[in-house]
Amino acid sequence: MSNRIAAIRSGLILLFTTTAMAGCGIDGITAHNSPAGRTDGADLRLEPHGIIEREALRIRKDTLRNRLWVLTLEEVRVYDTAKKRKRLIRKIELPNWSVAQFICNPDMVLDSSGSAIISSNVQAMLLLIDADSFELREREIRLHDKEQWDTGFRALTFTADGTLLALASMGGSMWKIDSTKASAIMIEFNNKLPLDACAFTAQLLNDFARSQQP
Repeated sequence: MSNRIAAIRSGLILLFTTTAMAGCGIDGITAHNSPAGRTDGADLRLEPHGIIEREALRIRKDTLRNRLWVLTLEEVRVYDTAKKRKRLIRKIELPNWSVAQFICNPDMVLDSSGSAIISSNVQAMLLLIDADSFELREREIRLHDKEQWDTGFRALTFTADGTLLALASMGGSMWKIDSTKASAIMIEFNNKLPLDACAFTAQLLNDFARSQQP
């Protein structure tokens, strides 16, 4: 599929129009807890470095490695933030990546090694970018027992123990992802997850923790 903005089926548009109106667009950049020592980069001035902020879908800062990762529709840009003026280290094109309008943006998180994990809000897939070589790999994620579902992921986060969680783009479901095995297991909750949640909240993480208790 093209990495341009993908067309959305009419049913998906109707389902998520209210989500878009709830402010889950490009400005909805939220910090995530992660072993990478990352903080939210939304407060950083991007224009002096050739980045138009409205083009940035997600901005993640790796404070341990002095790097800023910027996700756009076409590519990922990695900057060195050690000096006052940020230096572009690498641009990584995303040739097989698709993004749907009218729903939450896809997400990007950094793992404990400083590598990037990027979701698609159209397909159940992850893009992995190595922190050292900047090699791009694609992983189609099998939704365990829900293989017939046609959904991507609108939000990603790591728990304190390194578990990767995702919120499905379509419907209210949370998934625990094993990126090594390219598979995901849906987490069962007593209550439905909010359809307008474009990022993980403390409440969602608390619900996940309770769901894991024996």
